Amino acid sequence: MRILLIGEFSRLHNSLKEGLELLGHEVCIVANGDGFKNYPVDLSTRAKWLETKIGLFFKKLLYKTVGFDLLKLEFGIRFYFHLNKLKNYDVVQLINEAPIQTIPWLERYLLKKIFHQNKNVYLLCCGVDYLVAKH
Repeated sequence: MRILLIGEFSRLHNSLKEGLELLGHEVCIVANGDGFKNYPVDLSTRAKWLETKIGLFFKKLLYKTVGFDLLKLEFGIRFYFHLNKLKNYDVVQLINEAPIQTIPWLERYLLKKIFHQNKNVYLLCCGVDYLVAKH
């Protein structure tokens, strides 16, 4: 069975991948490595452009002036580049309601693509995100 795990939270998907591979399944993790924890992933959405000195300068400048986080946009762009590789999985599991960690309209667009390209998509609720706690 081909299984796609989107997002990472405290190494949960990495642990799950290890167990599923022992059972003979093909598993792929696409995530940004859970921030500073930098967990291993198969397809990375980790920011590269904004980790340079110039990128970091523009990121901070834009955030302080208009409140827009370029880092979230880069996560979405990097995920978009992987979309062709994320097709025809038997099972897709999302780590939480915002597994790509990008801006809301881009998150919705990318998740719609994932739902269209794959058979079964399941949602975990890892972490205490505002929307989950409010519900």
